[in-house]
Amino acid sequence: MSIDNGTIIKTPLRWGSVILGMAVGFATWQVSQGNAIYTQAWLAHGLLHTAWVRTQASGREVKPWPWANTWPLGRLSVPRLNVEQIILARASQGTSAFALGHLDSSVLPGEIGNSVLSVHRDTYFGFLRVLKTGDILELESLRNGRWRYQVSAIYIVDKSYTSLLEPSLTRRLTLISCYPCTIDDDRRYVVVAEEVEKMA
Repeated sequence: MSIDNGTIIKTPLRWGSVILGMAVGFATWQVSQGNAIYTQAWLAHGLLHTAWVRTQASGREVKPWPWANTWPLGRLSVPRLNVEQIILARASQGTSAFALGHLDSSVLPGEIGNSVLSVHRDTYFGFLRVLKTGDILELESLRNGRWRYQVSAIYIVDKSYTSLLEPSLTRRLTLISCYPCTIDDDRRYVVVAEEVEKMA
């Protein structure tokens, strides 16, 4: 619309401008959604790390947030990837998408036996799927010291295949996630890591 000598002249609306406006609006919405996820991840990581430090210092079960029904049991890191994950208790009752969850029926991380850690699908995409055979995992356990493990095998199995979760006579970490992370997942992605040495 323009004004010429006091007369309003209507100009047709160009479809290119409409489409461009819609594209900019959609892109802005997508960015804002992405920032919300990153903000949640950053906040959760900070709360989990703080709970881990406080748990170490006090020896008590410190919840990462007031309504949580879980607490840190340890910290797992992958030096090659510069990744660190807090391990939370009570995986069977649901844990954070930004942490590993310990399966209650398995031994605690760092104990002799098979310690099973559940990996949420969000954590899988950022962490588990990029592990390779031979990768070193460093475990800092609340009550069982610090241990170095090495990834010995990676499997994709049917969810009914549970032999990888059975007890072990050696220190082992078994990390398990849904696969391929869709609504009805009938398979599991399993990473097995065996003890290499005790860390100082």
